[in-house]
Amino acid sequence: MDNWSSSTIAVPPFLQLPVELRLRIYSYLLPYTSTLAPSFQRGEPERSEFNLTYIRETVEKGVWKMQKTHPRTSVGNDVIWKRGCTAILATNHQIHEEAVDVIYGDNIFVVDVAFDTIKFQQRWRTANNLIPSRSYAFLDHFSQRNLLRIKNYIINVEHVDDYTGMTKYNCGGRGLTVGIRNQVQELVDLLSAVPYLHRLHVHLIDGAISRVKFPSGRVHRVQDEQNYINSQTVLEPCRRLCGVRKAIVTGVSQAYAENLEHKMTTSKRIDG
Repeated sequence: MDNWSSSTIAVPPFLQLPVELRLRIYSYLLPYTSTLAPSFQRGEPERSEFNLTYIRETVEKGVWKMQKTHPRTSVGNDVIWKRGCTAILATNHQIHEEAVDVIYGDNIFVVDVAFDTIKFQQRWRTANNLIPSRSYAFLDHFSQRNLLRIKNYIINVEHVDDYTGMTKYNCGGRGLTVGIRNQVQELVDLLSAVPYLHRLHVHLIDGAISRVKFPSGRVHRVQDEQNYINSQTVLEPCRRLCGVRKAIVTGVSQAYAENLEHKMTTSKRIDG
């Protein structure tokens, strides 16, 4: 009877390995993300020519100044998932918990926020070197427990102009901004419950812009300063976040980005 009991509680050889070595083995077996180019860096991607933005300041009759603008594109398109083997998750409870911590805790998740959706964007590379993509309803596709394991995010927030808002969502004006901000708030409700966020890149795709093609053929982006300031307010819920190890905010003014980054990286308060 004693021999039978001792054999049933014997620790498998794999679990006798140091946890650091087991985590290294998981990283070779499980799905993981890689980047086609460096991510999480400030600044605009390299382009052959920049768009120019004329911003009108409300001084006397109005003074126009010109500046470079971020391209109206999302970030995180260079994050590629490499498919791995997930059968090891069915081995036992301890291995399952350690492995899912690696999948969700070590990889980068790209999330797109729009007026009516919060989607997880997955891209992967095929044997033919193609890069297809698929999107999922982020908050519904993963379990709540696994959502709380994710520590590395790239978040694109799309704020469109009123015309696009009416054609896509039948909503414009202040209601459009409020609707997008509510989606950001819902995502922040999740992020604020994550014990430790390692890297967070928030990018605002500012669509409150009219486009005028000049005789030269180049497209110049013209936007009113007031619209630009208001469009940034959809990111205000992010001020609830704190203790982020590395935070980057792009697609907004430099002053706003620095202020929001500072707020999100401020250490968490410990009450009592």
